[in-house]
Amino acid sequence: MLSINVPVYNYVVCDLVEQLIDQAEKLNIGYEIRVYDDGSEPGYKALNQKIADYEKVVYRELKQNIGRAAIRNKMGFESRFEYLLFIDADSMPVSENYLKNFIENAKPNIVLCGGTAYQKEKPAEPEKFLRWYYGSKREAISAETRNKKKGFIITSNNFLIAKTVFTRVHFRENINKYGHEDTLLGYDLFCNGIAIFHIDNPVEHTGLENSVIFLQKTRTALASLHEISATMLHGDTAFAMQVKFLARYSGVTRVLPVVFLKLFFKLFSGFIEKKLTGTNPNLFLFDLYKLGYYSTLKRGGG
Repeated sequence: MLSINVPVYNYVVCDLVEQLIDQAEKLNIGYEIRVYDDGSEPGYKALNQKIADYEKVVYRELKQNIGRAAIRNKMGFESRFEYLLFIDADSMPVSENYLKNFIENAKPNIVLCGGTAYQKEKPAEPEKFLRWYYGSKREAISAETRNKKKGFIITSNNFLIAKTVFTRVHFRENINKYGHEDTLLGYDLFCNGIAIFHIDNPVEHTGLENSVIFLQKTRTALASLHEISATMLHGDTAFAMQVKFLARYSGVTRVLPVVFLKLFFKLFSGFIEKKLTGTNPNLFLFDLYKLGYYSTLKRGGG
């Protein structure tokens, strides 16, 4: 019935796996939990190795890191059951009926996205405030709102897909940078006529990065998005218009020349980074920062 896939990189997943086992056992279904470690540091491996003793857990350690897309494909292809549930390691189901909710809504030709939640309280560590604030305001969105947007946007941290579909349409492994491998998967599903439906069945994002690392990952993800749009899908207007950031960038650069955005980023990026990594980050400044950085990835003046 269900193969639960948890890719791991430098994170302890024992609590997550134990909660998933508890929920699955109550449903009396055929299931497995695949946990593949993608080249973590030895200390994390040592802490996670105890889950290999659980009867329905398949725990494997890869000798070297193969990347976010490749590890998910490997897990999906090697899974035994008809439905594949992908959950990020730094996540925890919010509902005690998390698995039940997915199973009750599962259909072969529909990909289900459960959504993301964040703790209501501000994190105790000030350096994690930007990641929590951004996630709470921009990522913790109801299923109703997500379905109204339609399109092909999914998030790889919490989704269910039939193995027959995943065998045909899976993550592209030629994305070398972090970020937007799930955006591209959603686009490929869309192009193959596979519907994407959002339900309110979130996992809480528990692995908040500090602000400096989050900004670094944001820049890397934007570089990945630029590679996708400028090289892999060059000239594809459907992709450019469906991805909110690309549509916004296109709109802004119709009014402001790219060279202006580049100059803006050169002059003010340091000031904005200081504000964003402080205790009172501003998402409008964060949006400007992303637009400015993306402009630096463009050749010449356009």
